[in-house]
Amino acid sequence: DLQIALSLTLEEISKGVDKKIKINVKDACEKCHGTGSTDGESHTCSQCNGRGQVMQMQRSLFGQMQTVTTCPSCHGEGKIIKNKCTKCSGDGRETTSKTINVHIPAGVAEGQYIRMRGEGNTGRRGGQKGDILVLVHEKEHKIFERNDADLICEFPISFSQAALGTDIMCPTLSGKAKMKIPAGTQSGKVFRLRSQGLPHVNSSYHGDMYIKVLVITPTHMNSEEKELLKQLSKFDSEKKLNPEKSFFSKLKKFFQ
Repeated sequence: DLQIALSLTLEEISKGVDKKIKINVKDACEKCHGTGSTDGESHTCSQCNGRGQVMQMQRSLFGQMQTVTTCPSCHGEGKIIKNKCTKCSGDGRETTSKTINVHIPAGVAEGQYIRMRGEGNTGRRGGQKGDILVLVHEKEHKIFERNDADLICEFPISFSQAALGTDIMCPTLSGKAKMKIPAGTQSGKVFRLRSQGLPHVNSSYHGDMYIKVLVITPTHMNSEEKELLKQLSKFDSEKKLNPEKSFFSKLKKFFQ
């Protein structure tokens, strides 16, 4: 068997993709037709009599012990090639290059693999062909994090948008989706967009997308903006902004 790694973006994973990959494999030698011999003949190994295994005697604290090991002369094949092929040195295989088409279904995840049967190396001297295991590697996305079939992202909004409410255009893997931010939204609030996540493998169902809004405090303001905030701060003194009990509970657990 052969194993190759294939790096995919979340966009490719969301829709499924076909990839053409050029690889080197060991195929039957053209000169000896996979026999490993110039004349196509092989002879029974005289050491193991064609069994591919030999019996060995070993001394131990408990006396002599018999063990069965692979024949060192024929390497377990039971046959010896006297006139080895000059092209493959008796192996019966030569390295060739070929292009394979790999179909990746939508929804695959990091660490999963696609098995392509019979596309791997040819076995020595007429042996069966192995498989190719295509290991899926998921590229890091600049916006989204993945949790199974769900997607998670953070979206910055201004203080005025959070206080007054607004409509925002959230990024998705296929474009953008409109989402309503209600008035009085707090920083860290998480909204869910149903079925905007990744598809489940071999299924029509999709995961969801979770949008965490972050209220951004401005760092560079002009004089007009500062004056407006000063006027707003006069109303803040009339509001009793006290931390909730849950805040102290979390703070206490943090220092435990």
